[in-house]
Amino acid sequence: MRRLSLKHPVAGEFMNTLQKRIVSAVVLAPVVIAAVWTGGFVFYGLMALVFAVSVHEWSRLSLRGGRINWGLLLLGVVYIVCACAAAIWLRDHAENGLYLLLYVLFAIWACDSGAYMAGKLIGGPKMAPKISPNKTWAGLIGGCLASAVVVTGITAFCKNGALALTIPVSHPHTVHFIIGLVLAVIGQIGDLLVSVLKRRAGLKDTGNIIPGHGGLLDRIDALLLALIVFAAIIFVLEATA
Repeated sequence: MRRLSLKHPVAGEFMNTLQKRIVSAVVLAPVVIAAVWTGGFVFYGLMALVFAVSVHEWSRLSLRGGRINWGLLLLGVVYIVCACAAAIWLRDHAENGLYLLLYVLFAIWACDSGAYMAGKLIGGPKMAPKISPNKTWAGLIGGCLASAVVVTGITAFCKNGALALTIPVSHPHTVHFIIGLVLAVIGQIGDLLVSVLKRRAGLKDTGNIIPGHGGLLDRIDALLLALIVFAAIIFVLEATA
């Protein structure tokens, strides 16, 4: 396990970035959760903002030699539209909308945090050094475990806590633990996808609007693919039930 003094430059950079991430989370998370909780036009407005900013940042990823690769830009627009549509479809679900969207949001947020902490504190072999040099196998494992634990906790809260009367929850906790692991892996694939595009475009970040993260896509790259896959899973399960 990596041991660093707080006076070590790497440790100092880690603490500085961590502090920025915490501040960003404290400011942004309540806004997002409030919009998700409220639903309706408030949530639609949030999705419109996410779409606009994400497409703008994707256009930067589409630059090749100073010119926009229109095929890549169109692919990005379709990808972002599908993710936003999946989020809206999940939130507007007749019975479990709030639960379903919070489920995938907390799974990916937990994965991001767990992967970051485990990767920085434990280190070890790199997962994809040519694509994303900072990602480690320890980070992947830490993110998967964090996601699985958090969604299992969310399920327990929704089944036995304050939301129990409005949100029916089925399946044992082991099933949700496995779903948490799967969502974490899918999220990491989405993260690597954006990392590949950043590397090919010669960019470190997709933008600079979120301190400690960079651009919006840097923060939601894992969530985009997870939303699409999770919505598809729910749709198939309901269609075959």
